[in-house]
Amino acid sequence: MSIAVQFPSSRSHRLRAQARRAPRALWLVLAVALSWGAEVAVYTGFAPHGEALRHELQGAAGVLQAQLVPQPSPAVLQAMRRHFHESDVDIDMARLAPNVAVTLRGVLREDCLDALRQARHINGPVVIALEGYGSAVDCRDHNDMTWWLMP
Repeated sequence: MSIAVQFPSSRSHRLRAQARRAPRALWLVLAVALSWGAEVAVYTGFAPHGEALRHELQGAAGVLQAQLVPQPSPAVLQAMRRHFHESDVDIDMARLAPNVAVTLRGVLREDCLDALRQARHINGPVVIALEGYGSAVDCRDHNDMTWWLMP
């Protein structure tokens, strides 16, 4: 009679041992973070594009408002860029400082129309105003839309 014995590989054995040693609080934090990330992904997937764009612009404006000096630094511009998730975006501060131009490239017609309804002009500590696009007729199949963020 033969007996088969299976020895775990040393690498998988070490990983299991490390996982067992991790505190339960770490697993709880990881589970909460994953569920929150999934919730955000589902929300942004079903949110109208104009509403999502409005939130992205407001997030970028919040970064601009939080700085202490009127001239944004490259780090501030990079932090602003992070708010625009799936977009081809240019952020320009050279034209009319301290105002910042945010240009979204290749915006589809349906998204352009939704942006006109949701994000044409946003009042707040940093005013956000769309340049051009006075009416729905201005939206083409692919659009380059520029918003000015004015502190």
